[in-house]
Amino acid sequence: MNPANHSNLLKPLLAFRLLLITLLLGALILFEFIWAHESTPVPIPLYCFIVLTYLLTILYARHLPKVIKPERFIQQQLLADATLIAGLLYLTGGFYSLFFPLFYFIILGGALYLERQHMITLLFYCTFLYLAVIFAHTYNPFQSFLPLPALVSSNHKIVSQLFFNLAPFYLTAFILRFIAKERLDTRRRLQKATDDLMEFKDLNEHIIASIDSGLITTNQQLIVNSINQAGQTILGLEKNRILNLNLHEIISGLPPATKNQGRQRQEVIYQQPQGSQLVLGFSFTPLMKSHNRNLGWILIFQDLTELKEIEERLQASRKMAAIGRLSAGIAHEIRNPLAAISGSIEILAKDLPAQDKTHHRLLQIILKESTRLNHLISDFLGFSRLEGKEQTTTNLIALLQDIVFLFRSQFPHTRFNENYHTDIFSIKANPEQLEQIFWNLLKNALEAIDNCGEITISSRTAKESIINSNPIPHEKRPEKIDPVDGKPAWIKIMICDNGPGINDEITKEIFEPFFTTKAAGTGLGLYITFQLTNINNGNIQLGKREDGAQGTCAQVCFPEEN
Repeated sequence: MNPANHSNLLKPLLAFRLLLITLLLGALILFEFIWAHESTPVPIPLYCFIVLTYLLTILYARHLPKVIKPERFIQQQLLADATLIAGLLYLTGGFYSLFFPLFYFIILGGALYLERQHMITLLFYCTFLYLAVIFAHTYNPFQSFLPLPALVSSNHKIVSQLFFNLAPFYLTAFILRFIAKERLDTRRRLQKATDDLMEFKDLNEHIIASIDSGLITTNQQLIVNSINQAGQTILGLEKNRILNLNLHEIISGLPPATKNQGRQRQEVIYQQPQGSQLVLGFSFTPLMKSHNRNLGWILIFQDLTELKEIEERLQASRKMAAIGRLSAGIAHEIRNPLAAISGSIEILAKDLPAQDKTHHRLLQIILKESTRLNHLISDFLGFSRLEGKEQTTTNLIALLQDIVFLFRSQFPHTRFNENYHTDIFSIKANPEQLEQIFWNLLKNALEAIDNCGEITISSRTAKESIINSNPIPHEKRPEKIDPVDGKPAWIKIMICDNGPGINDEITKEIFEPFFTTKAAGTGLGLYITFQLTNINNGNIQLGKREDGAQGTCAQVCFPEEN
């Protein structure tokens, strides 16, 4: 028990003691007024007794903060007070003193604060003191200084008086002890029940705070009473901004709460204050105090946004797999007759007279469209063959330099700028798929500038913390750690053109299959590039240039080989 608890236990006892002494002093002043008419001096020892009691009370109060064992301190104080009361009885008439009831207060204090054995000790000590006062009255050694009235001559009357004083005294002690014991037992049971309730409350609060689902409780009018930490995080709102508001003001679009809603899962679109849009799955449950009394509602909700995205990607993957199989079958069936048509047209073109320009032009159109159809079939075949191939250690910078060299020779009117931060950066990937990735991106940049402009190819190191789009699956993340700050080392390849640029709305769908802004495009080139990048443990972004210049920039990131 700490000193603060000691003070709380002992202060009432000292205050009551001080009150009794003050009352005694008032009674003394009254006696002095009465005795003044009888010309009887007030005993000086009685004043000394009052002063001594006040001094002891002050001493107890000063010693109170240092008390370590409060029960022992109380017992010592009560024994001392019983001794003082015996002295008061001797000073105020001995056997005939009117202050014998003060012993009742000693027994009351013992019953409230002491254990059973200490209480019995105090009871017998008070009895001993009272008998000692009667003995001192009988053989008064201070008769000349403090005269006491003579005792009655009949021993029978003395014994009767003792019985009528001590019998109620013991009976009162027994009753007080019984009451105090019941009070102590009740207080202990109450304290245990309070502790159990607090422990149960803490456990409930801990469970509610630990679950990763949002939980809101409301009254019958859907006014919010409480919300857990997970709910605050999902909604993006602080607790003080949610409490005492109507639930529909916080989450718009919620249907009215009904008792049958808890049996089925529902969804609602929620807009966070920060601007993010979430898909929330929720259910209402009645908050019942009893079977027939509904206090309000419990709303349990989770953020299903990521799950919905996974479901959409899974459905898209299944759809693309089906389309891929269909595309492969159709492409193979078309390619063979297309080759025969192209060959036949070339033979017919050779046999036509040179003067027949109209038929030559028609045959050239057929050959051109046959070539375009062949490219379309090639894209479909590439789409249907998106699969992981053997990955080897590849110097990404050298591979880029070779590809750019080929483009530079084929497109002399385009200026290619190369700016690599190093000559060697090894990654683990499939070289053929890497070539297809950068070939598609460079071809896309050329089409954006209409084969006449400027394309910049550059590289720089990056950290995983800045790779913020198209996240890599955890099992494919690199394990190599950069020695500088403990983050995995990445390389970022940037292919930027100075064309007209790209709209922000388009960037959201640019990697979707069959999405294209070109009149003759298939919408599969960038989709295949996106899939091949993911297969080789990288990711890709397409958007505006970082330097603020006009044009579009494709950023491809790969982890350094482990």
